[in-house]
Amino acid sequence: MNVVSQLKKFFEPKSVAIFGVSRRTGKEAFNILDNLLSYGYRGKIYPINPNASEILGIKTYPDIQAVPEQCDLAVLNLPRQIISKVVKECAGNGIDSIVIVTQGFGDADDEEGKKLQSELDEIIKGNNVRILGPNSLGIANAFVNFSSSFVKQDMERIPVGLICQTGVFMVGYSFAKFVGKGLDLGNGSDIDMADGLQYFEQDDDIKVVALHIEGMKDGRKFLEAAKKITGKKPVVALKTGKSEQAARAAQSHTGSMAGKDKMWDVGLKQSGIIRVDDIDEFADTVKAFYTLPLMKGNRIAVASYTGGLGIMGIDACNKHGLEIGKLSQPTLKRLEEFYPSWQDVGNPADIWPAIMVERKASLPEIEEMAVDTLLSDPGIDGILCVFGEFLPPGQWRSLTPMIERITNAHPDKPLIFHIYGSFADEAKINIEKTGKSLAFTSVDRAIRALGHLYDYSEFCARH
Repeated sequence: MNVVSQLKKFFEPKSVAIFGVSRRTGKEAFNILDNLLSYGYRGKIYPINPNASEILGIKTYPDIQAVPEQCDLAVLNLPRQIISKVVKECAGNGIDSIVIVTQGFGDADDEEGKKLQSELDEIIKGNNVRILGPNSLGIANAFVNFSSSFVKQDMERIPVGLICQTGVFMVGYSFAKFVGKGLDLGNGSDIDMADGLQYFEQDDDIKVVALHIEGMKDGRKFLEAAKKITGKKPVVALKTGKSEQAARAAQSHTGSMAGKDKMWDVGLKQSGIIRVDDIDEFADTVKAFYTLPLMKGNRIAVASYTGGLGIMGIDACNKHGLEIGKLSQPTLKRLEEFYPSWQDVGNPADIWPAIMVERKASLPEIEEMAVDTLLSDPGIDGILCVFGEFLPPGQWRSLTPMIERITNAHPDKPLIFHIYGSFADEAKINIEKTGKSLAFTSVDRAIRALGHLYDYSEFCARH
């Protein structure tokens, strides 16, 4: 059975056996069954608990032999001493896809953990049984309302596939809200990041793949899988464990080798993976790839209320490999119609004098004229608008109509915003509800995201 078919049972199980289901339910019970029922999962669920006849109205079974059908997936949340025994029982009953939630194997500091890990490795050697984990929250798939996590998740069908080495990226942490399908490798004793890349490569639900990497055992296998997928979909990676101390901690956490950071830099770049430095850049970049068109070139226009913020845009472009584009004569002539005679017209475009001095049009009209004119210029590949929001919600104009018109007129050029002022947060929500634009908390973060769009576009053009 190929990797894609194997992982399909993890991501899209029609039936699941859950071992170690607690009779305790409710908000702080961390009960996998309780969570799974709340998502509306439509597959068959078989809770395994020899001390109960039913939990949450679902019939329970004393062991896997008592379950009336062969399940696609087993989720094990049991003491580590009995995991090997239960894995053998699952394999003997035809279950070849197993999530091990339990900790204390390759990640443990004691010899017992290493011994138990070796036992697991021997059990699955030479057969079709695949293990996700140990020390894994397992799978999340909002597209079929399934999750094996004991932590409750907000399930949303976002076209992002996540492969991570800590479950916090799937639950609770800010990045979790940008994930439609998630794969927590945990210790990665069997299923690894390369396997996950092969699965997401063929997954039509997923437009962008996000990776959290601490380290791995087989870097060559990973890079070969990466080179195949990056020609089809953008892959964004947050590689942690850069320092020697952090690398040692990563090895303790997952049992995998972190490697030299410079080698990772080279390998990720050659395979076409976009590397980011922190969680904010991770989220910004992933959102940019599934929301915006790619940058066909590196020439940016900046429209702002003030020259000072326009200068910040110039600095950010220089920092992130982009250029402030040179405007054509027709573009300059169109802008001059609204500018005071004493003001130079150029890029960045300071539109405030056109609003406050000339008053030939309203603020929304000037904004839309400037944005449309700049994006119509063949020498411009994308635009950043730096606008202020100072009136309370309900009084400031909605940017939604402009965004809809502009993105429809220029579908191949990204339009993004940096909004400042007392009501910037509300404006950001309003902008991103369109699904066609994004707002960033700084000029630098905005330009950095566009820079990654251009980097990937350039990679695709070379390959």
